[in-house]
Amino acid sequence: MKEILLKAGTVIIGDGSVENDVSILIQGGKIAKISSETASVSGSEVLDFSDRVILPGIIDTHVHVCHDGTNPDPAEIKKHSDEYLAIRGAKFAEQLLNAGVTTAGDAAGRSEVPFAVRSAIKEGYVNGPRLLVCGRMITISAGRGAYGGSNEANGPDDVRRATREELGRGADFIKLAATGAISSESTESFTTQFNQDELQAATEEAHKLGKKTHAHAYGEPGGVNTVLAGVDVIVHGHPMTKKTIELAKKHGTQFMPTLTTYYESLQHHDEGQLPEYMVRKEKELFPLIEGGFRNAVKAGLEIVLGTDSGMPYTPFGPSSMEEMELMVRLGGMSEMDAIVAGTKDAAKALSIDKYVGTIEVGKSADLLVLESGLDPLKDLARLQTPESVEMVILEGKPVIKR
Repeated sequence: MKEILLKAGTVIIGDGSVENDVSILIQGGKIAKISSETASVSGSEVLDFSDRVILPGIIDTHVHVCHDGTNPDPAEIKKHSDEYLAIRGAKFAEQLLNAGVTTAGDAAGRSEVPFAVRSAIKEGYVNGPRLLVCGRMITISAGRGAYGGSNEANGPDDVRRATREELGRGADFIKLAATGAISSESTESFTTQFNQDELQAATEEAHKLGKKTHAHAYGEPGGVNTVLAGVDVIVHGHPMTKKTIELAKKHGTQFMPTLTTYYESLQHHDEGQLPEYMVRKEKELFPLIEGGFRNAVKAGLEIVLGTDSGMPYTPFGPSSMEEMELMVRLGGMSEMDAIVAGTKDAAKALSIDKYVGTIEVGKSADLLVLESGLDPLKDLARLQTPESVEMVILEGKPVIKR
């Protein structure tokens, strides 16, 4: 792989810091040197972006490649074969990369579909981001509709079995259902499902292999069970109550609010396309989201970028960038903190922070070069337009050029 020397006007590191007028040397797909020296290395390709901002590739920790993100009914997946879903999912992966998402976490899919998309990307048949997958979501019996893909288990021992099964299939992290869901016709969002000891059993098994656990949870009982069980990331979590926030802060639990999927769905309630049961449950939840999220931000919880892309009105690519903008607008986060949520802290949520998530020597060269004149610390919303990302570099290779 040819050496590349990037000359950058501004580099947003991903950990909250900025470097100005530096060069980044890429060797073997990794960042070999960051310095103020601008002289080119013999034999290297020099790319002059001295008037541009460079930041780490964005990490979206929560997508669903089995779903299409535009159909208002998530049950549409039942119409399609696994083969069709895999081919379609590969296109969604391309959309993520095109928008500047260099790593994504598939947070539950049917049968082998997410694994197939992951393999196609790794083997070069699909131009997509680094994809980490959880396999099937682990749920109680009848805890979800059959269309999304789940591994049903009851009791701590059975949960251990299901967790080991998904890890044995090659899962990169484990997804658990602590409560019911908006998108499930047969469950209520705030109803607890797994008990604390069941969530803990899964987490113990995942941690043995250095894997993280993410738990879908709504309401205080589900959130408290999630945190006390040692789960690494509470997903959705709304409404984040004082008790849940205090416990999450104490235990170091990361919080993934998935704001975009709620915000976008709300814009379409009057169109009559969403299933009635989803509209009803969303209307119960939506008024409670913003206040709880703001309190979580004020308390200093580690916020993680995850969008639920694939769910209704949550398309792949622009939604990942919109999530950061909503963190600022709805949650009061700074633009820099929102970027950290989509880089450094998102990498931590997937146990890959040792080699991605920040622009540091020794880490993978996953970089975004923004169009001239764009400063995301002043205008983060512009990143929702793919053309704002002039170049996407993944593992040292320019994979998107505009």
